[in-house]
Amino acid sequence: MQRLDIPQHLQGLQRRPGFNTDPNVRREALAALRAEIANAAPDPAFIRALDAQWQGQLKAGGVFVRSSSNSEDLPGFSGAGLYTTVPNVTRADAVAKAVQTVWASVYNFEAYEARTAAGLQQDAVAMAVLVQLAAPSDSSGVMITRDPFDRARQHTTYISAKRGLGIRVVEGKRQAEQVMYSDWSKAVQVLSRSAEDTQLVAKAGGGVREVPITGSRQVLTDALIARLAKVGKATKQALGGVDQDIEWAVVGDEIVMLQSRPYVDGGAR
Repeated sequence: MQRLDIPQHLQGLQRRPGFNTDPNVRREALAALRAEIANAAPDPAFIRALDAQWQGQLKAGGVFVRSSSNSEDLPGFSGAGLYTTVPNVTRADAVAKAVQTVWASVYNFEAYEARTAAGLQQDAVAMAVLVQLAAPSDSSGVMITRDPFDRARQHTTYISAKRGLGIRVVEGKRQAEQVMYSDWSKAVQVLSRSAEDTQLVAKAGGGVREVPITGSRQVLTDALIARLAKVGKATKQALGGVDQDIEWAVVGDEIVMLQSRPYVDGGAR
């Protein structure tokens, strides 16, 4: 980002006629800026270090390359779902390319607009990247360790779930299965069933593909909902009793924790 002089480049865009007043001009200019970052020749030393860590720490397994911006999890501004995740990356050269793509997603149009609306300074935003082993998820989703709609309801966990990889749960592309679980009564309240007729699965050579969903639209059993809520409660307790916004996956009979972050009211999910 320093080599490309991106801060100066952004300032130049912001002075361009129409940039601050016409969303179409902003959209086009930000797309060009992202392309410049994503397609830039990477530093050879960085590629060697990244490859060594991928090979050594993660055994060259398929990975999700995920965003971790400093403009997320802020008071009154979640920032969730605004930045890019590159799923199931399986080649060394593609890992480096994916990292640059996530760096570039600081300037996703929706992210820029949301930060502007929230009064955040665009030149103060930076992006870190998480390179995380891919989980071959049978189902996946998001869990909030409280009722996000009614603060007065106690002992409640909200769970949003879909079959397969959970990219669309986080990004909100299609209707998920949504349930509420009461730790007190052990009751499950179904808010919605999944509206999807396809699911995302990992491709052997990298990336993802859609396959048809057959059978019931129900994603989670009551027993699995109770297990997820128990994991959520334990996570909240382990992290100081602060309500958590958790990304999870189920692989076979195992619940896999992908990410836990403090729950922020008014989030972008």
